[in-house]
Amino acid sequence: MSRRTLALLVALPALACAIVGLTHPMRLTEASAEYWRNMHIALIPIFPLIGLAPWLIARRAGVWFGRAGAILGYGFATFYTALDILAGVAGGALVMAGDFEVTGAVFGIGRILANIGVVSLVAGCLVAGVAAFRTAGVAALPGALLATVGAVLVQPGHVYLGLGTVAMVLFAGGFVAMAFAVTRPAPAAAQPA
Repeated sequence: MSRRTLALLVALPALACAIVGLTHPMRLTEASAEYWRNMHIALIPIFPLIGLAPWLIARRAGVWFGRAGAILGYGFATFYTALDILAGVAGGALVMAGDFEVTGAVFGIGRILANIGVVSLVAGCLVAGVAAFRTAGVAALPGALLATVGAVLVQPGHVYLGLGTVAMVLFAGGFVAMAFAVTRPAPAAAQPA
Protein backbone atom coordinates (compact mmCIF):
# COMPACT_ATOMS: atom_id res chain seq x y z
CA MET A 1 0.00 0.00 0.00
CA SER A 2 1.39 3.40 -0.94
CA ARG A 3 2.16 6.09 1.60
CA ARG A 4 -0.58 8.35 0.22
CA THR A 5 -3.21 5.58 0.24
CA LEU A 6 -2.38 4.62 3.82
CA ALA A 7 -2.53 8.25 4.94
CA LEU A 8 -5.92 8.73 3.28
CA LEU A 9 -7.37 5.54 4.74
CA VAL A 10 -6.38 6.40 8.30
CA ALA A 11 -7.45 10.06 8.08
CA LEU A 12 -10.57 10.37 5.94
CA PRO A 13 -13.13 8.71 8.27
CA ALA A 14 -12.15 10.90 11.24
CA LEU A 15 -12.01 14.03 9.10
CA ALA A 16 -15.44 13.26 7.64
CA CYS A 17 -16.83 12.88 11.16
CA ALA A 18 -15.17 16.16 12.17
CA ILE A 19 -16.79 17.96 9.22
CA VAL A 20 -20.23 16.52 9.96
CA GLY A 21 -19.65 17.29 13.64
CA LEU A 22 -19.32 20.98 12.84
CA THR A 23 -23.10 20.94 12.39
CA HIS A 24 -23.89 18.65 15.38
CA PRO A 25 -26.56 20.30 17.57
CA MET A 26 -25.33 20.84 21.11
CA ARG A 27 -28.63 19.62 22.57
CA LEU A 28 -31.36 17.27 21.46
CA THR A 29 -34.56 19.32 21.40
CA GLU A 30 -37.82 19.24 19.48
CA ALA A 31 -36.33 21.73 17.03
CA SER A 32 -33.10 19.76 16.48
CA ALA A 33 -34.51 16.20 16.69
CA GLU A 34 -34.97 15.53 12.97
CA TYR A 35 -31.54 16.84 12.01
CA TRP A 36 -30.02 15.02 15.02
CA ARG A 37 -31.55 11.72 13.88
CA ASN A 38 -30.66 12.16 10.21
CA MET A 39 -27.09 13.24 10.92
CA HIS A 40 -26.49 10.11 13.00
CA ILE A 41 -28.02 7.93 10.28
CA ALA A 42 -25.54 9.49 7.83
CA LEU A 43 -22.65 8.74 10.24
CA ILE A 44 -23.50 5.03 10.62
CA PRO A 45 -21.31 3.91 7.67
CA ILE A 46 -18.53 6.43 8.47
CA PHE A 47 -17.89 6.17 12.22
CA PRO A 48 -16.90 2.46 12.23
CA LEU A 49 -14.22 3.16 9.63
CA ILE A 50 -12.25 5.10 12.27
CA GLY A 51 -11.53 1.69 13.82
CA LEU A 52 -9.49 0.69 10.76
CA ALA A 53 -6.66 3.11 11.56
CA PRO A 54 -5.10 1.14 14.44
CA TRP A 55 -5.14 -2.06 12.37
CA LEU A 56 -3.72 -0.44 9.24
CA ILE A 57 -0.73 0.91 11.18
CA ALA A 58 -0.24 -1.96 13.67
CA ARG A 59 -0.17 -4.70 11.05
CA ARG A 60 2.99 -3.22 9.57
CA ALA A 61 4.89 -4.46 12.65
CA GLY A 62 3.69 -8.05 12.37
CA VAL A 63 0.74 -10.40 12.63
CA TRP A 64 0.22 -10.11 16.38
CA PHE A 65 0.27 -6.34 16.35
CA GLY A 66 -2.14 -6.41 13.42
CA ARG A 67 -4.53 -8.76 15.20
CA ALA A 68 -4.50 -6.62 18.35
CA GLY A 69 -5.10 -3.45 16.31
CA ALA A 70 -7.93 -5.16 14.42
CA ILE A 71 -9.66 -6.41 17.58
CA LEU A 72 -9.42 -3.04 19.32
CA GLY A 73 -10.52 -1.16 16.18
CA TYR A 74 -13.48 -3.53 15.91
CA GLY A 75 -14.33 -2.84 19.57
CA PHE A 76 -14.51 0.86 18.80
CA ALA A 77 -16.47 0.30 15.60
CA THR A 78 -19.16 -1.81 17.25
CA PHE A 79 -19.59 -0.14 20.62
CA TYR A 80 -19.27 3.46 19.48
CA THR A 81 -21.60 2.87 16.55
CA ALA A 82 -24.09 1.48 19.08
CA LEU A 83 -23.96 4.87 20.83
CA ASP A 84 -24.74 6.65 17.57
CA ILE A 85 -27.64 4.31 16.85
CA LEU A 86 -29.12 4.60 20.34
CA ALA A 87 -28.50 8.20 21.35
CA GLY A 88 -28.39 9.58 17.83
CA VAL A 89 -30.94 7.74 15.73
CA ALA A 90 -33.28 6.39 18.41
CA GLY A 91 -32.94 9.46 20.65
CA GLY A 92 -33.81 11.78 17.77
CA ALA A 93 -36.72 9.58 16.71
CA LEU A 94 -38.08 9.43 20.27
CA VAL A 95 -37.98 13.19 20.68
CA MET A 96 -39.66 13.61 17.27
CA ALA A 97 -42.42 11.29 18.56
CA GLY A 98 -42.78 13.33 21.75
CA ASP A 99 -41.22 10.74 24.10
CA PHE A 100 -38.88 13.03 26.03
CA GLU A 101 -38.62 10.89 29.20
CA VAL A 102 -37.40 7.79 27.37
CA THR A 103 -34.27 9.49 26.03
CA GLY A 104 -32.59 9.41 29.47
CA ALA A 105 -32.53 5.60 29.46
CA VAL A 106 -31.38 5.49 25.82
CA PHE A 107 -28.61 8.01 26.49
CA GLY A 108 -27.56 6.12 29.64
CA ILE A 109 -26.92 2.83 27.88
CA GLY A 110 -25.39 4.73 24.95
CA ARG A 111 -22.83 6.31 27.30
CA ILE A 112 -21.84 2.92 28.70
CA LEU A 113 -21.35 1.47 25.22
CA ALA A 114 -19.48 4.58 24.08
CA ASN A 115 -17.06 4.27 27.00
CA ILE A 116 -16.25 0.69 25.97
CA GLY A 117 -15.70 1.93 22.42
CA VAL A 118 -13.43 4.77 23.50
CA VAL A 119 -11.35 2.47 25.73
CA SER A 120 -10.95 0.17 22.73
CA LEU A 121 -9.90 3.10 20.54
CA VAL A 122 -7.36 4.40 23.05
CA ALA A 123 -5.91 0.91 23.47
CA GLY A 124 -5.83 0.55 19.67
CA CYS A 125 -3.88 3.82 19.41
CA LEU A 126 -1.40 2.57 21.99
CA VAL A 127 -0.92 -0.72 20.11
CA ALA A 128 -0.53 1.16 16.82
CA GLY A 129 1.93 3.55 18.46
CA VAL A 130 4.09 0.72 19.80
CA ALA A 131 3.91 -1.04 16.43
CA ALA A 132 4.86 2.15 14.59
CA PHE A 133 7.75 2.69 17.02
CA ARG A 134 8.99 -0.85 16.30
CA THR A 135 8.80 -0.12 12.58
CA ALA A 136 9.96 3.50 12.38
CA GLY A 137 11.58 4.31 15.72
CA VAL A 138 11.31 7.70 17.39
CA ALA A 139 9.82 9.25 14.23
CA ALA A 140 6.53 7.49 15.06
CA LEU A 141 6.16 8.92 18.58
CA PRO A 142 4.64 12.36 17.77
CA GLY A 143 1.92 10.73 15.67
CA ALA A 144 1.25 8.10 18.31
CA LEU A 145 0.88 10.79 20.96
CA LEU A 146 -1.46 12.94 18.83
CA ALA A 147 -3.65 9.98 17.89
CA THR A 148 -3.91 8.77 21.48
CA VAL A 149 -4.80 12.22 22.81
CA GLY A 150 -7.43 12.51 20.06
CA ALA A 151 -8.88 9.12 21.01
CA VAL A 152 -9.05 10.08 24.70
CA LEU A 153 -10.88 13.31 23.79
CA VAL A 154 -13.57 11.39 21.88
CA GLN A 155 -15.17 10.43 25.21
CA PRO A 156 -15.95 13.96 26.41
CA GLY A 157 -16.10 15.56 22.96
CA HIS A 158 -17.84 13.03 20.67
CA VAL A 159 -17.91 14.97 17.37
CA TYR A 160 -19.45 18.13 18.80
CA LEU A 161 -18.11 21.45 17.56
CA GLY A 162 -15.07 22.38 19.60
CA LEU A 163 -13.60 19.52 21.62
CA GLY A 164 -15.07 16.81 19.37
CA THR A 165 -13.68 18.49 16.26
CA VAL A 166 -10.27 18.76 17.92
CA ALA A 167 -10.45 15.07 18.92
CA MET A 168 -11.14 13.93 15.36
CA VAL A 169 -8.46 16.20 13.83
CA LEU A 170 -5.83 15.09 16.37
CA PHE A 171 -6.71 11.45 15.76
CA ALA A 172 -6.50 11.86 11.98
CA GLY A 173 -3.31 13.92 12.13
CA GLY A 174 -1.65 11.46 14.48
CA PHE A 175 -2.41 8.52 12.25
CA VAL A 176 -1.24 10.39 9.15
CA ALA A 177 2.03 11.14 10.94
CA MET A 178 2.38 7.46 11.88
CA ALA A 179 1.54 6.44 8.30
CA PHE A 180 4.30 8.68 7.00
CA ALA A 181 6.74 7.37 9.62
CA VAL A 182 6.12 3.69 8.89
CA THR A 183 6.29 4.18 5.11
CA ARG A 184 9.32 6.43 4.90
CA PRO A 185 11.98 5.13 2.58
CA ALA A 186 14.91 3.35 4.19
CA PRO A 187 18.05 5.46 4.28
CA ALA A 188 20.44 4.75 1.43
CA ALA A 189 23.42 2.63 2.40
CA ALA A 190 26.68 4.53 2.52
CA GLN A 191 28.90 3.87 -0.48
CA PRO A 192 32.49 2.90 0.30
CA ALA A 193 35.04 5.56 -0.64
